[in-house]
Amino acid sequence: MNLFKTLLVSNIIIMVLIIPGFILLDNYLSASGADTISTTQSVYSADIIPDEIKENKISNTPSKLIDPTIKIDPECLVSNFNFKWDIIKGKEKVEKYQSKYPISFGSSSEYNKIEGVTTFRGNNYRNSASYGYVDVKEEKLEKVWSVNVGHIDIWTGVGWNGQPSIVKWDNNLKKKMNLFSNKSDKEDLKEVIYGALDGKIYFLDLDDGSKTRSQINIGAPIKGSITVDPRGYPLLYAGQGIDEVNEKKVKIGFYIFNLLNQRQLYFLNGIDLSSYRYWGAFDSTPLIHKESDTLFECGENGMLYSIKLNTMYDSVKGIISIAPDETKYRYLSPFKRSLGIESSIAAYKNLGYFTDNGGALKCVDLNTLSPVWIRDVTDDSDSTIAIEEHDKNNVMLYTANEVDLQGENGYSYVRKINALTGELKWEKKYQCTYNSETNGGALASPVIGKNDIDNLVIYNIAKSYKKNGSKLIAFDKETGTEIWVINFDRYSWSSPVDIYTKDGKSYILQSDSAGYMYLIEGISGRILDKIPLEANIEGSPAVYDNMLVVGTRGQKIWGIKIK
Repeated sequence: MNLFKTLLVSNIIIMVLIIPGFILLDNYLSASGADTISTTQSVYSADIIPDEIKENKISNTPSKLIDPTIKIDPECLVSNFNFKWDIIKGKEKVEKYQSKYPISFGSSSEYNKIEGVTTFRGNNYRNSASYGYVDVKEEKLEKVWSVNVGHIDIWTGVGWNGQPSIVKWDNNLKKKMNLFSNKSDKEDLKEVIYGALDGKIYFLDLDDGSKTRSQINIGAPIKGSITVDPRGYPLLYAGQGIDEVNEKKVKIGFYIFNLLNQRQLYFLNGIDLSSYRYWGAFDSTPLIHKESDTLFECGENGMLYSIKLNTMYDSVKGIISIAPDETKYRYLSPFKRSLGIESSIAAYKNLGYFTDNGGALKCVDLNTLSPVWIRDVTDDSDSTIAIEEHDKNNVMLYTANEVDLQGENGYSYVRKINALTGELKWEKKYQCTYNSETNGGALASPVIGKNDIDNLVIYNIAKSYKKNGSKLIAFDKETGTEIWVINFDRYSWSSPVDIYTKDGKSYILQSDSAGYMYLIEGISGRILDKIPLEANIEGSPAVYDNMLVVGTRGQKIWGIKIK
């Protein structure tokens, strides 16, 4: 008994001595955590969604960690940079942040619960702008329909990065939407939803371009791409690109609309007084994490927004509401360059990736809104990152910059990077013509080859051939070696799109500023057909089976059949 008492007293004394030390350590870490990240700590939170989360039974159960043996590339450690960042909730800085609901995206094939193309480049890996397969017999393109759109001031038609969404709604949901009756009753309706520079969002029938319902008019140019909720919920997300109409300033920001009745549910003011940049455009398109009901969106004010939507949806009654709760990740450029994010966020599990106007590539833990690693990618990078997963420890991303901050004689660098560690695998550079109004380099996002071109990644580099031409380059994924190259006489900002037959044969669609669309054999780079669309094609196509849709600066939206 005396021995037991002695041990008990000893343990109490040890605890009394140790606990104050832990408290001091915790206070120290809390004070410094928003500005630095340990070079040895585990930088990952969640990589697997527990079963109760998958079943929408949200709990606060911690999720498992990514392999703790994964080490950040020494070049990319956050501690290498004089990097200032913090988290804003309401009007206050938050010293520590942890999402109440585990954030961990599934694979790209799991992103959409609705048939079609819901967002720019299709999913959280940003690796596809097509849905279904093409049945190709003639290897030709045929114009099927066109729809006229308008302009606001100098902003005409559809601009960069302007990709439509094309979705096939659930039949029960269609009956509850404000679709025109003949469209509501159409069994196989596929709805094209397209934002334009005239400030309107158009709703069209993929088959013939006829209206499916009235337009939404936000009254100011939409430069980016709209997004349909990937859960199949009747929610639409749209970012505004310009804050001036007829020489008068207008509000600018990010919108959420109810697609049952097209009413606005939410407006996120881009002129955010807590941001470090006074500019409110949203060319970026969001991702929605289904299981936690959380939206992630980047702004040109230099902020990453994590927005808990608090969606209430009764599919039987046809009622939907949201109560957005914003948390913001704010930072200063680690390279003392420009702020602003025009690329769209990509995500692998709990990691979000984006590039900014100052040439910073960031990997951010979406559960803690803290930086995991940073890489200098040379220049303004509006091209959206694409991710390729080989296995859980072999995940790559591809990124490329434009020529802006470098000025004359600058280079566009195409890079393959380990998405988990930031390690550079290879890079290729291309000198581009500089023009402050129409930048050269990569503004288009890449094709991540699949099926018969699963060894290729394909980039379009503007103004890298002659003064105003472009190169479309197919790189070997492993080595970065050029496999084939097409030189175009006119530059292009439009992203190439890969499409496939059921037996895996690939084709590439590429558009240019001269107004031509090309059909290209994926494996060889051989041009099979081209058609004129009358004006500069800055926007990017979306494809549903054998039909594609793209808009031009010539104030038209085109529906084109792949034959």
